[in-house]
Amino acid sequence: MMNDKVRQVLEKTKGKKIGVFIDDANIFHSQKEIGWKINWASFRSFLSKYYEIAFVNFYRGKYPINFKISQKIKNNHQKFVQILQKNKFQVIERDLKKIYIDKSQKKFIFKCDFDGEIGYDVASLGSKYDIAVIVSGDSDFTFLKDKPIKILFFCFDYKAPWEIRRLPHIFFEEIETSIKKHPPKRVNITKKLYNKL
Repeated sequence: MMNDKVRQVLEKTKGKKIGVFIDDANIFHSQKEIGWKINWASFRSFLSKYYEIAFVNFYRGKYPINFKISQKIKNNHQKFVQILQKNKFQVIERDLKKIYIDKSQKKFIFKCDFDGEIGYDVASLGSKYDIAVIVSGDSDFTFLKDKPIKILFFCFDYKAPWEIRRLPHIFFEEIETSIKKHPPKRVNITKKLYNKL
């Protein structure tokens, strides 16, 4: 539920033109840990109630072409990207890198780091917006406070670093009811068949 802090932040910045930079690699893992997902279309809709949106850049990793994945995963990936593009997100992708986490090189994780690219885009696209909305819980982006750029962070409260807490920010938990992705409703097959009788 929106609190007074969020209302104050929105009131101070309302009506400004924003450029949005979403660090999916950072937010993706946070969503898994906290147990609920963000509906990105709803998030954009939330922003549009208070700001003029210049653009929304969505930075995400993708599996390398030579990496074997199931057709279902490929389809889910393509569907997700299509939904983003349909809702006017500019999707910027880069191949995920395989990082081994044991000496025998049998266990690994995929990782994709967009910090440098996002930082560059925030600076180079500065003439297109009044406020840079940084959607990430990565404290590496707090260096932007020393630039002639106004910034506003969106991230999860439960693991937000102190550097972000000292800067203008809104936590996803504070606007959860406006942006939370709800699971599809399950159809009661038995009830459905009964109604046809």
